Amino acid sequence: MVWSPSVSFNGLMGLRSNRIKNTLPKILSKMASSAPAVVGPTSFDDLCLGRSAQFVVARLLRFWDSRNIKKQGEFMGITLLFLDEQNSVIHGFITAARSGHYHPGLRSGSIVKVSRFEFARCTNLYKITDNPFVIRFLPQTTIDEVAPIINLQKFMLRKFEHLQALDNTNLELPDVVGMIRSVQGSDLSDATVMTRVVVRFVIEPNVVVYLSLWDEAAATFRGLISSGERAQSVMVVPTVNPKIFGGNLYPNSTPATKFYFDMNLPAITQFTARLYSTLIILILN
Repeated sequence: MVWSPSVSFNGLMGLRSNRIKNTLPKILSKMASSAPAVVGPTSFDDLCLGRSAQFVVARLLRFWDSRNIKKQGEFMGITLLFLDEQNSVIHGFITAARSGHYHPGLRSGSIVKVSRFEFARCTNLYKITDNPFVIRFLPQTTIDEVAPIINLQKFMLRKFEHLQALDNTNLELPDVVGMIRSVQGSDLSDATVMTRVVVRFVIEPNVVVYLSLWDEAAATFRGLISSGERAQSVMVVPTVNPKIFGGNLYPNSTPATKFYFDMNLPAITQFTARLYSTLIILILN
């Protein structure tokens, strides 16, 4: 519209006011329909399936490279393990194509806010948590460190019968807690050696399994025991793959396997209490 002096200021403002009143509802409606819904910080149980602008705050427990053993160890991406304030655990996944973008900012133990991801059902193979869902990173996903208080660890511990049932199923990669009885392997004092290490591991008072450590897990464990300080120690070993050979149970290490010796961990204090209470009963009888 061309303004001319014959149109009064009040008349012009009234015309503009009417036009704004008529168009504003349409603009707001369009904005509301196109803008993604922003959801406040939630626990994993409150997340909605699909892709959206929802976000969650959690502790990044650990992360590792995932490789396809059927394709000569081809790098598939990064698997992450998250713990929320409700003490629930879920895993996340970053594809190989996006791993270079996210990897420099990942720090085990940090509390992070993850936004704009896909929340989907995970496959039944190689399950590493009790949660049936997965957080998949998208090109627009962001992950930033924040400060809320969340527990330091949570483990998916399994008893002997459950570990036996998982033999060769590839359904779960559970965690185990137990006491080191003895260690077998070559060059145990050399932390650079990656050949197999077998740990006789007491997971119940009268149950011994043979923890098989391979590659990086074997080298890491050599470094931990090289000083002799870890002999006869109780530890938690997460993300193992149970196999049975010759009637014995062999929990095998995976790329995600770590070793936790902190005596303040509830998993260790509870195991130690059960073990010694059983020993006391046996002595008294």
